[in-house]
Amino acid sequence: MSSQWNRGRRRAESVAEDAWDYLRAAVDSASGTARSVGGTVRHRASDLADEASSRYGTASDRVGSAADEAWRRANLAFDALSGRRPGKPWGWIAVAVLGGIAVGWAVAASAPRAISAAADRFAAGGPDEPDEIPTGTTTVYDTPAATGRDGVYPSGPPAV
Repeated sequence: MSSQWNRGRRRAESVAEDAWDYLRAAVDSASGTARSVGGTVRHRASDLADEASSRYGTASDRVGSAADEAWRRANLAFDALSGRRPGKPWGWIAVAVLGGIAVGWAVAASAPRAISAAADRFAAGGPDEPDEIPTGTTTVYDTPAATGRDGVYPSGPPAV
């Protein structure tokens, strides 16, 4: 009976060893799968956190600028209700004055040259402008209805 018992014991040990091997393989497989899923989840969570941080930053900027504008308007309203007048925009006034000075300086610097160039042009008389208009010449017109029989009038256009 002891041999049969030993045989049964060996069989139980063998089944237990096989079960243990299967369990270890299943745990190793599950841990590998869990590691890969955990890594994927970790990467996805990191991506979502980065995206949420970016959106938070954008929203924060928008809300911050809206809040600044709201505070500015509230202060202006409070000043108006308390009878205070808004300050003069000295910065814009200074920019306008400096711009006017720059334009005036540019005109003043270029005006003498432009005047002398125009005077030279008119004093020399261009090739298109005759010095005198000759009198007693015949004038030729293009429209036959306004001319005589040959298209030439000796003293200018006919009197109407």
